[in-house]
Amino acid sequence: MNPRKKLLLIAICTTLSASLHAQLEVAQLLTKGRSATGMGANLHIGFPIPHGTEISVEAGLYYFAPDQSHEILFPLLLGYRYTFDHTGTGWYVDPFAGYTIGATDIARTDPAGNTLYHPDGTEIDQKPSGPTSGLGIGYILPNPRLPINFGLRFTHVFVSGDPSPSVLALRFSWSMYGARRKT
Repeated sequence: MNPRKKLLLIAICTTLSASLHAQLEVAQLLTKGRSATGMGANLHIGFPIPHGTEISVEAGLYYFAPDQSHEILFPLLLGYRYTFDHTGTGWYVDPFAGYTIGATDIARTDPAGNTLYHPDGTEIDQKPSGPTSGLGIGYILPNPRLPINFGLRFTHVFVSGDPSPSVLALRFSWSMYGARRKT
């Protein structure tokens, strides 16, 4: 079997065993010296494992506009969702970790609060990128036709040299594709 056929076979098997959820969030950015309410969106791919749990992969986007500034975060996360009733629905806890790529137009400052500049005179922006971890809790409605998920999630991005952003988010998701779950 050639490599292209192997890749196609792996992709088909992965698709048949996974669930895909689109998620929308109202999020609060918590950072030293500023706070802002924003929006988020995520694609959550879950791979069911026994006893109503799943390993998940998630890619997301958060947008915040504190004052006249803007901050965008792109988290790439791996997680483990554990449902307390072992069915894949009901109450769950979801620890996760990964990496966040961030961008902002918020100027970097020195310890005295003075704006830092590049040699060409342009402001040096903060870099809110770094390793990420957090914890989510929530409830998945046990409707097999449309398992809707409500959750609360806390995420922290570990940034060196700039303020580390944290995000508290209220999530709502719906299933775009659901694999059959064995309990």
